Amino acid sequence: MSDEDNQLASEDQAEDKKISMEEGKSENKAENQRDNADDEESEQIASDKRKNKSAYCRLFGFIVLVLICALIGGGYHLWNELQQTKVDLAEVTNNGQAQTGLMAGNIAVLEDAIKQLELKQIEQSEALASLYKDKRGNNEDWALAEVEYLLIIAMHRLLLEEDVATALAAMEAADLRLRNLGNPGLLPVRQQLASDINQLRSVNLVDITGLAIYLADLVELSDDLLLKSSVLSVETEHALSSEANYADVEDPFWKKLPRLLWQEIKSLVVIKRSGEVKQALLLPGEEYFLTQNLKLELESARQSVLRLDSENLRASIDFIQFWLRQYFDTSDSSVVNVMETLDKMRSVELKPALPDISSSLESLRAYVHEAASTPTIGPADVDEIQYQ
Repeated sequence: MSDEDNQLASEDQAEDKKISMEEGKSENKAENQRDNADDEESEQIASDKRKNKSAYCRLFGFIVLVLICALIGGGYHLWNELQQTKVDLAEVTNNGQAQTGLMAGNIAVLEDAIKQLELKQIEQSEALASLYKDKRGNNEDWALAEVEYLLIIAMHRLLLEEDVATALAAMEAADLRLRNLGNPGLLPVRQQLASDINQLRSVNLVDITGLAIYLADLVELSDDLLLKSSVLSVETEHALSSEANYADVEDPFWKKLPRLLWQEIKSLVVIKRSGEVKQALLLPGEEYFLTQNLKLELESARQSVLRLDSENLRASIDFIQFWLRQYFDTSDSSVVNVMETLDKMRSVELKPALPDISSSLESLRAYVHEAASTPTIGPADVDEIQYQ
């Protein structure tokens, strides 16, 4: 390599150094500028923070000041209210004392007025009691006389006629009349009357009319009851012999004589097996008499029912049942129905034991006697007793 080349290389290196130095200076300058800008920005932020902090402090102080003023104003207002309340209480106390004195005076006046009213009420009560006594003496006396008459009717119907239904109706009417009076003093009489009414209701009443109608219907139906076959066979034999007798009338006497003798001999001698039930031999047409005898006994039973004669009714029923078993077909449904109904009828008591209802009349008369011997208490006196 030559010297020129070395010189050129050295020059190039020198230029490169100069260029690098200039570039370094420019870079340092830019860095310095950037640093200066950052410093200015940080200072600006710090100043802004100081400004905001001072604003917040001023705002907080203002709020505290407002609160203090509000507390002071509220306390003053409460103090004024308390003072006004004390004044109002004092006025109310004074007014209460004044009203108490006024009320005391009014109470005294009212007490005097009440005493005067009580005196007037006593006078009016005495006048009303006298009027009530006259009215009660007129109305209640008539009502009690009516009740006594009804009880007497009930006793007569029960004792003389043994008519429980009419006696019960009369006693119920008497109880209704006592209830309408509304007098509590009659309560014992009504209690005794209710007891006697319950005794009458417990009497086992028999439907006399129904029994009489049923027996009368049996009288009409007795013609349709079937007889036993043995009874009918006996009647048939008698009918045949009767026809033979009528036929014999036309024969000559010498032909009838042996037959008549034989019939007379048979009539004198009767052969029966040992233990055979006794049964009447029926003549022609005796079926009619069997039915008529049954009808007569049924009529006798009906008359016993109407006379309330239980003993004769049972005797008639026994005879009717014997007659039905003896001559009628007991396997027939009609005969069986009649037998069962007569069995039930046999246990009926036509004349049951009747209670004593005289206690109601005695209680009523005792009340009337006691009321006549004691002074009458009117409604005003009753109110006065309750008030005391």
